[in-house]
Amino acid sequence: GEQGLVGMTLDPNFVTNGWMYLYYFHPTEAKGVFSRWEIRDNVLVANSEKVLFEWPAQRETCCHTGGGMAWDADGNLFITIGNNRGNHLSAHTDERPGRAPWDDQGGTANSNSLEGKILRIHPEPDGTYTIPKGNLFPPGTPHTRPEIYTMGHRNVWRVSIDSKTGYIYWGEVGPDARKDSDIGPMGYDELNQARHPGFFGWPYFVGESAFPEPPRIERRRA
Repeated sequence: GEQGLVGMTLDPNFVTNGWMYLYYFHPTEAKGVFSRWEIRDNVLVANSEKVLFEWPAQRETCCHTGGGMAWDADGNLFITIGNNRGNHLSAHTDERPGRAPWDDQGGTANSNSLEGKILRIHPEPDGTYTIPKGNLFPPGTPHTRPEIYTMGHRNVWRVSIDSKTGYIYWGEVGPDARKDSDIGPMGYDELNQARHPGFFGWPYFVGESAFPEPPRIERRRA
């Protein structure tokens, strides 16, 4: 499918430390890998890999891998992880036995999975990482991953950060349904903004914002 090398970014201090981060899927094992490598004289040093984290990745069906990365002003790294689930029509909530690759409730809507998420971590010089304050789930919260910043994503390819506000923006590739049906709404692509951590809907809703409209301001003459 789409699995292979899907994302890369240079450390903000790459000129002095030569560090590059890669997000890839293992060539022989069913797992995703996020790791740091060293570049010397424009060559990738083969034995320099330091794995920051891994996660299980099904290979029974295609698609969606994510792979976008962006750094904020505090040296935190945002990483997009795709939902890695079946790609057919609308809602992916198939709970029948043997149909886990078609059920986003086990990944995207699962607070204990990295799939279908935008992560936020702070890479450390020793090749590990820490969790910045303010992610969706505080470290130690049962049945959650503290790396998660936002969840409920079908397929975030790229993420960008507003340098003035710190808000993040991303495009969300919608399902391929051409019309509303009994299994969910038609496939809307989205352009989204997050001002803070949150759950952004998939696989339970897609399209227009579920948040209430801002209050109207009435202007009257004195």
